[in-house]
Amino acid sequence: MSLVINRKISNLIRDLANSLYEAQPAMAKAISRADWAGLVRRVIGPLLGNTDLDDPFESSATTILTNLRHELATTEWNYNTRTFLFGCSCIEHHDIPPFTIGPVTVWKREKWLDQALENGRVTKISYQRLLARWAGKSVKKRKPSRDSANERAVADAIGDAPYVCTVETNGIFGEVAKEKAVMAARFALLGVALMWASPTKAMAELNLVFDGLTYRQTYAFFQDRPEILGGSKWVHSLHGLSLFAGLWEPMIQQWADWWKTLAEAIACWLSPDGKVLRPNLMNQFVQALVWFHEACREPMPMIATTKFMAALDALACGGKGHGIKALITSRLGVAENDPIRAGGGPSFSKVIDDLYSQGRSRLIHGSSDRIGHDWQDQKGLAESLARFTLIGCLHWAADHPNGDDPKLMSQP
Repeated sequence: MSLVINRKISNLIRDLANSLYEAQPAMAKAISRADWAGLVRRVIGPLLGNTDLDDPFESSATTILTNLRHELATTEWNYNTRTFLFGCSCIEHHDIPPFTIGPVTVWKREKWLDQALENGRVTKISYQRLLARWAGKSVKKRKPSRDSANERAVADAIGDAPYVCTVETNGIFGEVAKEKAVMAARFALLGVALMWASPTKAMAELNLVFDGLTYRQTYAFFQDRPEILGGSKWVHSLHGLSLFAGLWEPMIQQWADWWKTLAEAIACWLSPDGKVLRPNLMNQFVQALVWFHEACREPMPMIATTKFMAALDALACGGKGHGIKALITSRLGVAENDPIRAGGGPSFSKVIDDLYSQGRSRLIHGSSDRIGHDWQDQKGLAESLARFTLIGCLHWAADHPNGDDPKLMSQP
């Protein structure tokens, strides 16, 4: 028996899928609503097609629903482990060893390819052709095959990037797995950027091929003179960060404790059910990392300030200006009335009040009287405060491995 699914039936199936989805809140961490609806549609079609239309409606509906739930619960839907590949930049001109942050590893692309060959993930032919591509040599087109498709997938994902970021997921499905893997890769690069005085400047050199190809932003202008002037800058650069040889390993060792906390936060982000060792604390870190990352990527200083303050607010558990003050004084070991700079200047209390009021609350609520002002100084202050505080909180979590109450970070 066949069944034609018209728009009305399709909408009813979608409503049923939404109802089943909402009845299992934990599912939201493992599968998207759209992917879930696709699974429901796949299962319910044959069930409807095999239904005897002469049977009573209520009994048929009950039977279909029971069978639907059973099929959804028992069918293998491929929530299995996946390893995602993202081409990226990292440290320029140095052959640094692979480094791992929880389920994320950043490799020189040749080192990843060596292991892929050793593990049988790529063939010797694909291995040689990929090395040739990366060396700038031309390679002949291959006949279509699984091997040639695998080679193309790797070449497309890595592109011209000198590094590969691999992210392992388990227990999450489809679009959710991909989107969470991408964000985990961004968190890992943010961990590198936090070791630099300005994470924003560092992140400009730490990019994923996934987020777009390198291109040049250009502009031109003229005034009342004959010259037409212009300027440009590279966006999504894959050059990576400059670093003197031999400094990478000492830096990693210096920050090793809070890298463990970052790994724990990434594992929480990728968890299919949120059942991790310290869910409350890691939930706050994940939110802070999201806002901090978005602040570093934000081109408008005014909005970047808002996002840096949102990161601080997340670490302070939504405590607003007062909560941020308590967090900063606790983690940075300063008093509210201390000057923000060694040579003087406004107090921490005044700076935080101004940044939180003007840089977050009033902008979000549409009551700012500083639209169109120069926000570079405020953005710089917000970035610096957010960076030092985030690092201090990551240190605190490493020093208190059993602590799961984020509010304790705001206590002396």
